[in-house]
Amino acid sequence: MRPRELWRTTPFRLTLLNGGVFALALMALLGLIYLQTAGYLARQIDGIVVSEAKALRLGGAEKLPERVNQAVASDSRHIEYYGLFSEEGIWIAGNVRALPLDLPIDGKPRDLHEKGLQPGARASVTRLPWGEVLFVGHDALVLTGLRTIMINALAVSGVLILIFGLAAAAALSLVPLRRIDALRDASRAALEGQLGVRLPVSPRRDEIDMLAGVANAMMDESERLLWEVKSVGENVAHDLRTPLNRLRALLYRVSQGTKLEGGERQMIDQALAETDELLARFRALQRIGEIERRDRQAFFEPVRLQAILEHVVELHEPLAEDRGVALHAEIAPEAPPVSADPTLLFEAVSNLVDNALKFTPRGGAVRLRLTAKAEGPSIEVSDNGPGVAEADREAVLQRFYRAKRTANEPGSGLGLSIVTAIARLHHFTLVLGDARPGLRVTLHCWPRGLEGAAAGAT
Repeated sequence: MRPRELWRTTPFRLTLLNGGVFALALMALLGLIYLQTAGYLARQIDGIVVSEAKALRLGGAEKLPERVNQAVASDSRHIEYYGLFSEEGIWIAGNVRALPLDLPIDGKPRDLHEKGLQPGARASVTRLPWGEVLFVGHDALVLTGLRTIMINALAVSGVLILIFGLAAAAALSLVPLRRIDALRDASRAALEGQLGVRLPVSPRRDEIDMLAGVANAMMDESERLLWEVKSVGENVAHDLRTPLNRLRALLYRVSQGTKLEGGERQMIDQALAETDELLARFRALQRIGEIERRDRQAFFEPVRLQAILEHVVELHEPLAEDRGVALHAEIAPEAPPVSADPTLLFEAVSNLVDNALKFTPRGGAVRLRLTAKAEGPSIEVSDNGPGVAEADREAVLQRFYRAKRTANEPGSGLGLSIVTAIARLHHFTLVLGDARPGLRVTLHCWPRGLEGAAAGAT
């Protein structure tokens, strides 16, 4: 599982969002607790400062320095500060030897900002009835401890929320990602032309299942329409073959049973040729239908491509000699076998070679190559004929399409369509390129998942 895919999942994002909201709520709660507690402790410190100053003042002026020193001595925690000063500000007793300049002498507790004291310390300066000035202060040690506890709690809880949030988000995203992978695999199989493939639907019937159900309904309808369109063409081809065969037989009997000469004989021969061309097209249409309906794996077996190419060369050498075209073969002996239907693979290579011989002028050359690559074996048929324009290379794989350069050549425009159907059945990749001059057709005999590498190799 890649982190980028994990981040894109909705459960992961929602879990992180909920974790972030929970962390903010926790921080707000702890902050509110701290503010309320800090305010309460500040009021408690103010009460302590006021009560201490009042207790020291009630004892009279005679033993006030002694009481101040006793208060200092009894402070075992060292958080109390006392100072007794004369009317002129001269120190008399206590552990504070100088009055803070920023504190007014009004007897009200105020913040004490002195070096060595904790934030939140409070103190009051009071003028006694007999003229002396009494300073009473209290350090905020408890408040500082509370602040440290709150900060540590925020830090620890934040780290835990982050760790458990990420773990929970990843755990909650695993199941949706597995389901998405299953949907992706099924969709890829459907894109590769496998009919009958449907997206998996789980029993929970959530939003992913709803989308999968809609996609399955669309695929059902598309498959139905596809079979209807295919059946129309195949049924027409099947139904017309019988009357066309009868027509050809009738024309042949007329040609053989009469002594027509001149223009009449030419018309009869042309009618026979046109009838043969129609029958060839119908046979090609039916052959494409048979290939597309064929069981995907029923006839697959390990096939040595060397044997198939040698058989194709042996079959087409007489035709090449008759056309005055040189047929060269370069067959790599180290090419590994592939899982394929040997009959269909032979038919595909034969069609490619036959096509190349048909469009190569006399004196030209056709090359048949078998190469072994890291991805798998590759079959290449190239010629030095007119070639196919780059804009027409996708179109010539469709049924009945004839490129402008070869429109006057005999043929039905179905040869490459048959090769395309065979390649799709095997999940191979058919690539058309420029042979400079001529056409180069490459059949990459490895799964279509490596199609990008194949395109780069051509």
